[in-house]
This record gives sequence, C-alpha cells and structure tokens, in this order.
Amino acid sequence: MSARIWITADTHFTHTEAIGLFARPVAAGDVTGMDDLLIERINDRVAARDRLIHLGDFLGPRDWKGEGRKQTEADAHALRERIRCKHIELVRGNHDPGPKRLRGLFEEVHQILSIKGWSGGTERIVCCHYPLRSWQGIFQGAFHLYGHAHGAMPQQGRSCDAGVDCWDYGPVLLDEIIGELAQVAPPALARVAARAQPMRTPRSGLVERR
Repeated sequence: MSARIWITADTHFTHTEAIGLFARPVAAGDVTGMDDLLIERINDRVAARDRLIHLGDFLGPRDWKGEGRKQTEADAHALRERIRCKHIELVRGNHDPGPKRLRGLFEEVHQILSIKGWSGGTERIVCCHYPLRSWQGIFQGAFHLYGHAHGAMPQQGRSCDAGVDCWDYGPVLLDEIIGELAQVAPPALARVAARAQPMRTPRSGLVERR
C-alpha cells in the first residue's frame, strides 16, 4: 500500500486546561490520559511510512525560552518518539516556538504550506494554522485547511477545520477531507466586485496644502 497523507491540528499535548476548554473525553485534570488518547488515535490511523501534516499547536502553552525550556523540549521529544509515523511536518501555530527550537521533532516546519499534486487531485491546498477569509487560488477551486478554532467556527466554502476536536480526536486522511470539500463549488469571481468596505479618508500622514 502506498504512503498516505494525513492532516491534524491542535493536539495541545501536556495542556491540562485543554480538557475543559475543548471538552475532551477524559477526566478533568487527567492530562496524561488526554495525551495517551491523542497518541493512540494517531498511531491507530497513521502508518509509519505515511506523511502527517500537523497544522500547529503540537503542545499547548509552554515555556520554550525561559527556565522551563529544557523540560518543555524534553516533553516534546518524548511525545514525538511515541508517534510511529516517521514523516511529520508542522505548520506553526501560536503555541509553537521558532523553527530552531523544533529541530529533531519534525521533518519540515512551515509558516504556511501551499501544495499541489496531492494524490489524485490537481487543486491547490493551502494549509495554515489560522482560518483565512481568502487564500491563494480560492477562485480556481483551491482548498484551505486550518486549525486554531477547535471547531468553534462554522465551515465556510472550501475551507475546513482539521483539528482533533473536529475529527474524533485524531488525524483525517487528506483524500477524505478534500473529497468532502470538493462537493462545494468554489466562489464565483465577479469581474468588478462590489465595494464591501466604505471609502475612507486617512486622518494621519497627510501633507498640509498651502
């Protein structure tokens, strides 16, 4: 069987408050149970040779720069070692540090990942931690996958929350999520779009006329 591509986001490993914030199905305060559940879901679905794209917030809020840096890095590496998939890419979220501190954890680290040529498809897929209102290729049928919202935002057009709180606490196959989004027609591109914001007169930086 050929390697498959999976998408996930917002695992928030080690983040005790995530249990209550996002109604995760473990006992209150049982962060070990939450981490075990999320890793089990990854390992049950994603084969070692598959590719997993994680759209940010691998760990929850942690100290990556101060006195707790070494413990945070140790915890991150210990969790990564429990995931059997060898090929994991990260699209950085707001709780992820800079790429230098992520060395050895992920094959690649991106700010935004824009890809074409995924298995069986030709449309562009724009992956970002944050939900975007518009994205590259939107009028040509491009898809947008994001995290950050934890299921709190309604799906819009060919965009979708790929986070664990929307997909039974685990990754989803790229083919599956794109197959669903492909049923939605891309927005029509008007030749001259109606103005949606008022014309403004700037109040600063104007040169006084004499």
